[in-house]
Amino acid sequence: MGMTLHRMCLITGRAGFTVSLIVWLVAAGGPGAYQGPERLPLLSTPVLRTVGVGRDPVALAVDARTGRVFVLGAAGSVTTLDATTGAPLRSVAVGRGAQAVAVDEATGRAFVTDPGRVFVLDARSGAVLRARSVGGGGPTGGLAVDARHGEVFVAVRGVDHGPAGSGPGSIAVLDAATGQTRRTIYAYGDLLAVDGVAHRIILPQQCGGDASTADACADTLDAATGRRLKTVDFGGEEGFTQQTTAVAVDTRAGRAFVLYGDGRGDANVGALDTRTGAGQGTVGGAASEAGTMAVDEQAGRIAIATVPNNSGVASNVEPMGTAVVSVLDTRSGRALATTTIPTATQAYAFMPGTATDPQRGRFYVVATLYTSAAALLPRSILDVFAASSGRLLRTLTLPTPVGQINAPIGPALAVDERTRHLFITNGNNNTVSVLDTAHL
Repeated sequence: MGMTLHRMCLITGRAGFTVSLIVWLVAAGGPGAYQGPERLPLLSTPVLRTVGVGRDPVALAVDARTGRVFVLGAAGSVTTLDATTGAPLRSVAVGRGAQAVAVDEATGRAFVTDPGRVFVLDARSGAVLRARSVGGGGPTGGLAVDARHGEVFVAVRGVDHGPAGSGPGSIAVLDAATGQTRRTIYAYGDLLAVDGVAHRIILPQQCGGDASTADACADTLDAATGRRLKTVDFGGEEGFTQQTTAVAVDTRAGRAFVLYGDGRGDANVGALDTRTGAGQGTVGGAASEAGTMAVDEQAGRIAIATVPNNSGVASNVEPMGTAVVSVLDTRSGRALATTTIPTATQAYAFMPGTATDPQRGRFYVVATLYTSAAALLPRSILDVFAASSGRLLRTLTLPTPVGQINAPIGPALAVDERTRHLFITNGNNNTVSVLDTAHL
């Protein structure tokens, strides 16, 4: 059964409010188990430096082999940082509305999507090698790299019409070394994930009903042929639209996880077998309707982070709710621990950023909190979780809030496995903070 917490919010990240004067923490050890503030002291922040990047940073990716970090600015830039020092090395122009960035360490290439194109960058220099048109110019969505097969998958929405009955949308499959299109798969979805071991594409979507009552579903496609193997309908409440907001894969466990909301403020996590596409029910749980997920395949764990709604004004009667992080076992689906971060009445929070550091066995989660007080003073909370147990290890308040007022998404996080540095985007002032995880 999926564990749900009732609505205070959607979490698309639209806010314009200030710091919560009351933020207290509930540690893991069972859902809602209060451990007291003395167990979770606020630490001095281990920030090494904060560097300027392009406007509206929305995503980043790390190449540990070349020691580079690529920061994507939605206003049309990619800034390359040195992973050791955090120093900016280069900035190149890409299209406005750029959405995603990913790295293939095997080929030494970075890939950036914007509407209708994929930019291929040299991972060492940060230079643009080429730009490829995909999908007839439609807006691009999900981006995933399959290093095992040397391929890059790009979801393209609403322009490419394939064979009769396939519907609008496609997946462009690119050669990871050259950026050339190897094949086109006609299937529709905003998000996607790839299991390189099973050679499968997991494509969340809506299905059944009409536009106002669709269920959350997921297609499993053969990555080599594009053939749809199975569609799983995770179901939902009649009269409410189900919306998928995140998808993640554990290739070792051979399972995919889809986070979806039911339109009423509740959320669930659906699981499926990546080889056959068979649904495996609803596992663990989350709060609110949207969020992010991160997988630690070495530990066999997944962290699910969600936060309260900031799209409207809170009632004086009803509190806005809590930010929630659940850690699950990816093989059994069992929830190991759930940590809640209650916020004061009329509090707001951005969608969180989530990252994993498999070598240290850690999850890092950031959420930026607001209240409706007079001054606009957001407060960003960084939580560190043990991947094996889900236990909350550390909590600190970052000196620079990393949320962005009225932004549709929250901060992006990534860890460099070689230097053990954590990188966090800050849309408020177009910077990236570099933290030393040894002091976390």
